[in-house]
Amino acid sequence: MPSEDGRGEDITRKLAAATARAQRQEELFHELIERCPFGIYLVDADFKIASMNLRSQQGAFANVRPVIGRPFEEAMRVLWPEDVAQEIIGHFRRTLDTGEPFYSRDFYRPRNDIEDVEGYEWELQRTRTPDGRFGVVCYYYDSTELRRAQQQISDDQRRLRLLVDELNHRVKNTLAIVQSLSAQSFRRPDIPADARQAFEGRLEALAGAHDVLTSARWERADLAMIVVGGARACGVEDRILVDGPAVGLKPQTAVTMAMAVHELLTNALKYGALSNATGGVRVAWTVEAKPDPRLRWTWREHGGPPVAAPTRRGFGSRLLESALAAEAGGVVEMNFAPDGLVCVLEASLKP
Repeated sequence: MPSEDGRGEDITRKLAAATARAQRQEELFHELIERCPFGIYLVDADFKIASMNLRSQQGAFANVRPVIGRPFEEAMRVLWPEDVAQEIIGHFRRTLDTGEPFYSRDFYRPRNDIEDVEGYEWELQRTRTPDGRFGVVCYYYDSTELRRAQQQISDDQRRLRLLVDELNHRVKNTLAIVQSLSAQSFRRPDIPADARQAFEGRLEALAGAHDVLTSARWERADLAMIVVGGARACGVEDRILVDGPAVGLKPQTAVTMAMAVHELLTNALKYGALSNATGGVRVAWTVEAKPDPRLRWTWREHGGPPVAAPTRRGFGSRLLESALAAEAGGVVEMNFAPDGLVCVLEASLKP
């Protein structure tokens, strides 16, 4: 059996090993606090700064010397104007007295010790200190650069809105000028009235497309809004069934698409499914995601008079088969089936 001395030595070794592990764990914990990207400091029950990690000493509290053992209220008045210091002190007092945590996510104030405005996200928690009393531990993160970046983004967005508003104003003025010029140009008696109507309709379609783009800040226009807006402008929105997922079109593609929808509507009103009281149109589309996003858009008329292929290619056909296909990087097929025109567009939606 082991001797009493042997058991004593074994217990001593175990105690020494446990003490070494505890000491190493404490050192590791201290190192983690020192290396963490947040500032951490402790205010004790006497409202003095009892402890602080290196990031705080070299960062927010760099101009407070000495800092450890310094009255907290005094340190705050070094760093911040009186009203800001009182605000911070009040939060610390409340957490110390009540134990209620405090979280600040919108703190951006001018400093007292430097000519700058700084932002912090900070949190207060009441904790028990080694003397058995309560203290307040503060965890904070310097969000100044983030705030400045956010402010820069906000300023850039405001300037962009001003530019877009100016662009919209100029576009509307240009369209008004074109409309005035067309009215003067089409006064000649040898120009058919329907030619003027067709031109004005196309101009209105162009204006409608710009309205859709304006609402989207000239980023991407919603395809459904383009189709529905064109139908509403022609007074036939109740005879158009629209079915498809949300699709955003690039500005130039959106303008061309709006013009194409107008041409299809005009044709349907004159010769197709919208020329009588019973016909209608179903506009549907799908998006294939792989390998690249690709749109398949179908205009299908039904219930109208019998359809025959036109003997000549007008503006609408050229727009559909040439401009739209080229702009959208796809192909357009026109099928003049007896029971109604079917127009299918396949195009890439790559940015």
